[in-house]
Amino acid sequence: MQIFRIHTLSDLRDLPPTPRAVALGLFDGVHIGHRAVISQTLDRGLTSTVFTFSDGARAMPKHAPALLSPKNKQTLLAQTGVQELIDVDFDCVRDLSPREFVTAVLRDAFHTVRVCCGENFRFGKDGAGDIDTLRALCEAQQIDLTVVKTVDCDGVPISSTRIRDAIADGDLPLATRLLGHPFWLDEVVSRGQQLGRTLGFPTLNQYLPADFVKPRFGVYLSTVEIDGVVHTGLTNIGLRPTVGSDAPLAETWVPDYEGDLYGQTVRTIPVRFLRPERAFPSVADLQAQLQKDAADARAQTAPTGKVRAVLFDFDDTLQDRPAAYRRYAKRFIERHFPDLPAEEKAARAEEVWVKNGDGHAYIGGGKYIPYPEYFQSLIDAWGWQDPPSIDELIAECRTVLATETALFPDAVETLTRLRAQGFLTGTVTNGYSAMQGRKLDVSGLRPLLDLTVVSGDEGVHKPAPELFRRAAARLGIACEDCVYVGDHPYYDMEGAAAAGMRRVFIDAYDRGIAPAGVPVITRLSELFEHL
Repeated sequence: MQIFRIHTLSDLRDLPPTPRAVALGLFDGVHIGHRAVISQTLDRGLTSTVFTFSDGARAMPKHAPALLSPKNKQTLLAQTGVQELIDVDFDCVRDLSPREFVTAVLRDAFHTVRVCCGENFRFGKDGAGDIDTLRALCEAQQIDLTVVKTVDCDGVPISSTRIRDAIADGDLPLATRLLGHPFWLDEVVSRGQQLGRTLGFPTLNQYLPADFVKPRFGVYLSTVEIDGVVHTGLTNIGLRPTVGSDAPLAETWVPDYEGDLYGQTVRTIPVRFLRPERAFPSVADLQAQLQKDAADARAQTAPTGKVRAVLFDFDDTLQDRPAAYRRYAKRFIERHFPDLPAEEKAARAEEVWVKNGDGHAYIGGGKYIPYPEYFQSLIDAWGWQDPPSIDELIAECRTVLATETALFPDAVETLTRLRAQGFLTGTVTNGYSAMQGRKLDVSGLRPLLDLTVVSGDEGVHKPAPELFRRAAARLGIACEDCVYVGDHPYYDMEGAAAAGMRRVFIDAYDRGIAPAGVPVITRLSELFEHL
C-alpha cells in the first residue's frame, strides 16, 4: 500500500493522475463496517484508495479517543488490500464547501471514478454535506457513488462509538467482535517501581497514550506476544490506587516468561475482564489479591473437559472454494480474452479451474499450488502473447477470487446455531492477508465470529501449532476446549492435534482423504452430532 501525506491543498497536485475508486471516512477503528466500505473499492479495475485524516479526532463533532495508533491503523488498512492511503491533515480541507470538496479534491486531484462511503457519511465545512448532497454532486461530475448500508451485529449497528463504549465497559469480547480484530496495546515497556518483582509478580509496564481509548480500569486475562510466541498473562489497567501512578498504565504479569523487555514494543491484548481496580489497605493485601487473581486466571484457562469454542478453516470448510474458483476462472478469461469464441472461452476457463486442483488450490500430496508456476503453465499452454506479469496475475487472482466467495448453504445457519447454543466461534486460516480477510468481509460472516486468525497477518502458518494456540489464547480458553473443523489432513488436522484441539474433518467433496480416528462430516450441519 502506497501512502501519501497531504499537508496542504497544493500537495494534492503531486498525486499520480490515475483513475481511482475512493473510500471516504475516518476509519478510526478499521472495524467490520469500515471494511465493508473499503471492500467496495476493490476489484473495479481502478486504483483502490482510502481517503482519511491523519488527525481524525479533530474531524469528529466532539473529541473521541483513538481506537488505534497511526501505525496500527495503516497496518490494518494495508491488510484490506487497498493500493493507496491518502492521509490528509484535517485543517487543509476543513473549510471547503461540499461542492468544493467534490470538484477540487475528488474530481480534480483524485481523478475519482467511483466513491464509496457509509450511509451516515458527512463532509464539507461543519459537516454540511450528507449522502443526498454527495449523490447530487457526484452525479453532476459523472462520478459513481456506492453507499454501503450500516453493518449490524446482534441486530445493533456497528459503530466506533459502540466499540468505545464496549471497551470502556470492559467488554473486550464484544469489542473484538465489532472490530473484527483484537483490541490491543502496542506500547513501549517502561521501567516501573519494581514493586511487582518484590511481590513475586514481575510486570511489563506500558503507559497508555493520553489520547487513546481507556479500557475499564481493572484486572484482565490477557495475551502477550513476545518473540513471535503468544503467552497468557494477567494485566492490570489503571492508576494503581494502592501504590499510585501518575498516568494510566497497563501492568502485565506473564508467569511463563522471564526476560528483560525494557525499551521494546510489546503487543498486549486484554481478553476478558476479571475484576475492577481498587485500593487495598496494605501492600500485603494487594499481594494476596494478586495471588487470587492468578488462581482465577489459571482456572479460566484450564481445560474443562467441555467444548467451549468451535473454530473453522475457511476454504473447502465454510466456503465452496471450487465453486468460487469456477466463477473466478470465467471472469479471468472474459477479462483477458474477451474476443474468443464462446466455446474456446469455456474450454480455457475449465483449464484454469482444473490446473488449480479442480479449484482446491492444492495438488498431489496435499501441497499448495505454487501460483507463479501455475500462471506460467497457462501462459505456455495458450501461447499467450504479451501477458501481464506473473505478479499482476497473482494480485488479480487474490482480489477477484475473494469477490467470488461462495459459502456452503448451511454456513451461516451453522454459525448462528452454534452461537445460540453458547459456543464461541472463529476461523483460523492460512493465506494471504488481504485475500483471506476480504473473503470474510464479502461472506458477511464476521459479525458471527468471536475471532479471526489469518496466517498472513500473524507470520505463522498452519500446521504450526502456535497459530492454533494464539486463537485459543485470544478467546481466553484452553486448546483442549476447542473443536477445529477443517478439510486438510496435514495443515488442519495435524496442526490442530499438535496444539491439543479436538478435530472434526469435513469431506464435502467425498475425496476420502480423512485421517484415521477423526470424526468425518460431509455437511456443516452434521457438526452438532460431534459436539
